[in-house]
Amino acid sequence: MLLSNVGFSSHPGAPVAADQQSDPSPLAIAQDLEIGYEGRAILPPIQLRLDRGVLWAIVGPNGAGKSTFVRTILGLDRPVRGTLTRAPDWRPAYVPQQATLDAIFPVNVLDFVLMGRIEPNRLLGPSSREDRDRARAALADVRAGDLEDRLLRDLSGGQRQRVLFARAVAANANLFVLDEPTAALDIATEREVLDLISALRHQRGAGVLMITHLVDDGLTRADRVLLLDREHQTVLAGTADEVRDAPEMRRLYGPLHARKAT
Repeated sequence: MLLSNVGFSSHPGAPVAADQQSDPSPLAIAQDLEIGYEGRAILPPIQLRLDRGVLWAIVGPNGAGKSTFVRTILGLDRPVRGTLTRAPDWRPAYVPQQATLDAIFPVNVLDFVLMGRIEPNRLLGPSSREDRDRARAALADVRAGDLEDRLLRDLSGGQRQRVLFARAVAANANLFVLDEPTAALDIATEREVLDLISALRHQRGAGVLMITHLVDDGLTRADRVLLLDREHQTVLAGTADEVRDAPEMRRLYGPLHARKAT
């Protein structure tokens, strides 16, 4: 069932990691969530359930409210109205675009990934053996173990994106929040990064919120899609196939390809 101007909340059937299959509880539930600035909502209310092991693609034109939605989910912005309930084990990790990293900052890859191990209220000091082991394991998970001694500034765009994922994995995140992870990458590297996202969420049973400008690829890989369109006051959510065929999507993007098996 497709819901226009509200959210879709049926229980998804995406595969998850074995250690997560016994926990059907959602990571977060948004009820009548209105997002915006200075007490003024910019979109209609959103109903949304973020489940473990499920990939949500967030699409829409520039200025549609995608970043505001993500900031609200992460707790960086306060909701205008409504409620956002997070699970007790809520552990989100924000993964920015690789192009936002300061290319001048002289940090090596292992030390950068170790930043993911820093917890609130923990005093800074030498990293423990466990932290370094976890950081190296995270690099191995994203097939970047051979990069640990290299400077971040010397890496290619695709390598930097892998390292950003490794930092989130090292933090033991159960929700990856991705801001256009394929931006400024060539086509081949885009596909590699999207494949990596699919592998991580299946292997780790983590939820994924992914802002993407690659609408066809996003719909191909996602379990659920959230379309935001501030200009037309539209919030549209549902399965990838439902949203793909919706008039609101066709108005913005024209005909989209049929979903391929993943």
